Amino acid sequence: MTYSGDRTIVAIATPPGQGAITLVRLSGLQAKEFANQRFRARGQPDWIARRPLLGYFLDCHGNPLDQVLLTFFPGPASYTGEDLVEISCHGSPVVARQLVEGLVELGAHLAEPGEFTWRAFLNGKMDLAQAEAVRGLIESQTAFQAKVAAEQLEGKVSRTLKPIKDEIVRILCQMETALEFVEDEVELQERGELLEALQTADRQLEQLEESFSFGRIVQEGIMVSITGKPNAGKSSLFNALVLDDRVIVTDVPGTTLDAVTETIDLEGIPARLVDTAGIREAKDALEKLGVQKSLEYLRQAEVVLFVLDQTTPFGEEDFRVWDLVRERCCVLVINKEDLPGRLQVPPEVEKACAATVRVSALEGTHLQELRSSLLKAVTREHRIEREGVMITSIRHKHCIEATRKFLQAGIESYGRGMSEEFPLYDFRKALESLGQITGETTAEDILEEIFSTFCIGK
Repeated sequence: MTYSGDRTIVAIATPPGQGAITLVRLSGLQAKEFANQRFRARGQPDWIARRPLLGYFLDCHGNPLDQVLLTFFPGPASYTGEDLVEISCHGSPVVARQLVEGLVELGAHLAEPGEFTWRAFLNGKMDLAQAEAVRGLIESQTAFQAKVAAEQLEGKVSRTLKPIKDEIVRILCQMETALEFVEDEVELQERGELLEALQTADRQLEQLEESFSFGRIVQEGIMVSITGKPNAGKSSLFNALVLDDRVIVTDVPGTTLDAVTETIDLEGIPARLVDTAGIREAKDALEKLGVQKSLEYLRQAEVVLFVLDQTTPFGEEDFRVWDLVRERCCVLVINKEDLPGRLQVPPEVEKACAATVRVSALEGTHLQELRSSLLKAVTREHRIEREGVMITSIRHKHCIEATRKFLQAGIESYGRGMSEEFPLYDFRKALESLGQITGETTAEDILEEIFSTFCIGK
């Protein structure tokens, strides 16, 4: 993607399909000129910044195409930092397409994915971490995901990194001064004090790096495999958790032959539930394929709901399933608690599981307790309402890892009493890696990769 200041871009900014309103965006030096050629205001024709104008958008023959609301955002006080026009038309895909085609005929260019946010970044309206948060906010599936993305869009990550970066810069200045004016009487901090400050910066970065273990879960969600022998009530449990009869339930073992998935909101974390075929020795080729698919999902899952039937003893089939899941993070679900029980769970099984919950999938009892236990198993020591900054991007994590690697190498050589010129190289590289998070030192190819994942119109 190449930025050109004389290139005015246009795109539909709302999702494809029919709706009440479709929003078309136009950004660049000629945004107002192009829009003005096709727009006819009703009543007061003056363009006042950020005040919507009601009027008609015309086709190439001057005939009204649609009645629209047009809002003008003069640069630099706009999303992109350029002159920006937003046109709200009726939500017909045909009308929106004709509107865009009309602007293209005048000389506007179709925007590439993420080009509006790309321009906002290049024009200093946001840094790279904030730009990435735009995508995170758009893709949010839960309120908590949206909250985290909104905080990052407001600059929470950038504000957390700034004092760390400023401290490293300050120390570099001290070391550069010591190197350049070695024979002059310049008052500088002692080496031990500078080392302590560098180690503090490293510890702060370590905390950010560690936050990714939870941040990744918040950003990407988790996969939860509902696993057990046939007829343990896995499909009934799946239906109860998703609050819908997504899976056919019968008393015949082996009814579920293929995996069924559905995502639920687990207190702010997207949890993709997978109902799989019961694991046992398959009796035919079709069931064998279903069992193989179950094993594939089991390998991918972060958490397993190991479902047992309270009305039957813990038998050979249960042991077979347990051998497959015993090394995983498991929540033991004892189903059919509303029926007489014959189940004795082996102590080693119950002890190895993160939690044990008795439910009746059919009656819907203790499902909230199950959700709470599942959430606790997912988040472990993390709190869902935590207030501290959280790293949710794998790119940010890699940048912090690289920063700490160079920082620790410089600390080690500086601590051994080596001349400042040796650790200075590592500290400069640490600053460069840290700057890649906000885009201060990011290579062009990395920018291309980031913005290419955005939707068109954003």
